[in-house]
Amino acid sequence: MFRILVDLIKLSGTPPSIIYPYPIFAMLVFSFSGVFDIIYLFRAISISFLFCAGINLWNHVNDIDEDILTGKRNVLVENPKVRSITPVIALLLYLSSFLLTILWTVDKRGIAAFIVVAIVTWSYSDKMTIGKKIRRWKEHYITEVTTYLISIPAFTLLLWTLFAPLSLRCFALAIIMTFFMLSGTFLKDIKDITGDKLAGLKTLGVVFPPESLLKISFILLGFYYLFVSIFSLSGLFPVFCIASNISSLGLVYTISHFLNNNWNITLESVKPVKVMVFSNLTSLIILILLNVFIQTPELSQFHLS
Repeated sequence: MFRILVDLIKLSGTPPSIIYPYPIFAMLVFSFSGVFDIIYLFRAISISFLFCAGINLWNHVNDIDEDILTGKRNVLVENPKVRSITPVIALLLYLSSFLLTILWTVDKRGIAAFIVVAIVTWSYSDKMTIGKKIRRWKEHYITEVTTYLISIPAFTLLLWTLFAPLSLRCFALAIIMTFFMLSGTFLKDIKDITGDKLAGLKTLGVVFPPESLLKISFILLGFYYLFVSIFSLSGLFPVFCIASNISSLGLVYTISHFLNNNWNITLESVKPVKVMVFSNLTSLIILILLNVFIQTPELSQFHLS
């Protein structure tokens, strides 16, 4: 029983992300909010973990047919009893994170943001409820991208309202994080091409060639770094946040590699992609450290009534 529980927890954190099991997203919002209270940070991490665990388990249990088809092995594939109760667990995780949002949010607009993310992520994976009658969002690249375009900024707003009322800085943070995380979506679909083709899905990886996905991912990351600069110089972010753009050197290095290799993806491409991924994560860590350890003025002038 304990082993099953551990496997289920591991599955709830697959694929790993900066939301869960790594609380980078919550720490980033914490650092930009200016409300440096560890209790508030604990609340944001708790809701992030519960909500994302529910999203992941709901996605996995709805993907069971594809996982069996592609020969994947996990606790849901190997244990039908666990598979039958996982939808209930996912629903409970959704509900518990929703109740905590109602209890802890300091701006009730965060509740609306939660509802938006919940509806979109549920529709993205669902094959068991309304998904029986309409195509789930993850099966086509248009609704796949739409899911991220809606859920990332809405989730940013949700976490922000656990610290402070919505502000212009919050919306600026939502913009850069949408570029950041959407770029990862295009990279993710490259490795999922085989499974998506077998399942008959029209995802980004199936419809577009890998080199196109790479280029789009790089462009989105370029916009991420560009808008960090714009918001830092305009005063929406502290000006010292522009220092995080030193990490863009990893992106430049990776682009140079693919330019020199005519955008061919080979085993030699693994290293530069890893360099880029870690340099991008480093940029977020730098932003967190700069905001926490360098004192900034009060942000009340940015609050929206």
